[in-house]
Amino acid sequence: MALLRRTTNLPTDCVIAVTYLCNSRCTMCDFWKETRKPTVTLEDYRKLPKTLRDINVSGGEPFLHPQIVEIVRVLHETCPRARITISTNAFLTDLVLKRVRAIREFLPSIGIRISIDGVGDMHERIRRIPQALEKDLATLRGLKSMGVRDLGIAYTMSEENAEHLTKVYDLARAEGVDFTSAVAQSSDFYFGGKQIEQRASADAIADAFDTVIRRQLHSWHPKQWVRAFFTNGLKRLALDGVQVLPTRAGTDFFFLDPFGNVYPSVVHPSIMGSITKAPSFIALWTSEAATAARRVVAHWKRPYWMVCTARTTIRRHALHVIAWIIREKFRTLGVRPPTCVPSLVST
Repeated sequence: MALLRRTTNLPTDCVIAVTYLCNSRCTMCDFWKETRKPTVTLEDYRKLPKTLRDINVSGGEPFLHPQIVEIVRVLHETCPRARITISTNAFLTDLVLKRVRAIREFLPSIGIRISIDGVGDMHERIRRIPQALEKDLATLRGLKSMGVRDLGIAYTMSEENAEHLTKVYDLARAEGVDFTSAVAQSSDFYFGGKQIEQRASADAIADAFDTVIRRQLHSWHPKQWVRAFFTNGLKRLALDGVQVLPTRAGTDFFFLDPFGNVYPSVVHPSIMGSITKAPSFIALWTSEAATAARRVVAHWKRPYWMVCTARTTIRRHALHVIAWIIREKFRTLGVRPPTCVPSLVST
């Protein structure tokens, strides 16, 4: 099997957690209990491969890192063709605006995704921060006024807030920004090792996802149709425990933690190597430890579906995704799809 052989194909996508320190107290994550400071240096980040095309800077809360501006500068210099986005809880409005303004001096295209998990008091209940939604909207509107164009809201479904998926989707539409979604998933080492159980009503989950999928399919933008496919994957994961497509974690994608450890993804606990110790990224990527980690991924049984690992998979299974879109577009119109389409897709 190709995934099990030592590979020299370098990855295109990654998530980089620059710190696990966090000023939120989320119910589905224990990062806020973390006290260790990050140890990856700017020179370590310079080892990253130039093949990267999508870098998500995450945490913890990445804007708490005192060198976040310098880190983004190094990432941009090292991987000049990569789209860089920062995921933030956005509670520290003044700090976020100050540091984004500094980043935009050398990277005007920087993307920002603000985590919002509900409207009214739901977001506050999940994040356990007073006036959470008001703080996030102040930051969002400040970024819009600054001219940030790659701006969006990121929603995570947990057992408490399934019925708020469509409300947050509508909020993003009303604010004129992008919308992404996720389902809270367990990890043995990420999210502070938090284990997640989805206890929300199956009907509530299905109704919420179906509404968003239908609206995405009704869009005139093909990008939204692909997102409908991704959203359907979240629905299948939440309701049926099904992973709609295999991913290439550890091959197309990796996760880098604040201490230099490289993992196949945030759910696969096998360490591929340390960027602080390896002489180069390719030495890490082709090491025995990396090969062993890919073997674990190849035999992984627990389903998962996240935008960070799904992005390259969707591109690699374009025919499958297009067939699903065609079938579902016909269904939303109340028309039976062509007979050849169902044979191409089963999700």
